[in-house]
Amino acid sequence: MSSFIAACLWAIAANVIAVIPWGQPYRLHWTLARVLVLALPVVLYFIGARHGLFWMLAALAVAVFQLRLMLRHMYRQALAKWRGR
Repeated sequence: MSSFIAACLWAIAANVIAVIPWGQPYRLHWTLARVLVLALPVVLYFIGARHGLFWMLAALAVAVFQLRLMLRHMYRQALAKWRGR
């Protein structure tokens, strides 16, 4: 499978997860978003190995933009845990 096809599938999955309602399946939404965050380094590695650093950084920028709220939430959780709250 081409690395760009994998990146496109990852982006489609991110958009499908984004439209899950925030009501009842709240835990499902965040669990699937965490799975996307864990799968991201693999996709970025394949893009970087096959197409170079520029395209890997471009894909990383797109991914950070798509998951900015999730990454902010995970950062705040880690910071609170580190501070002992």
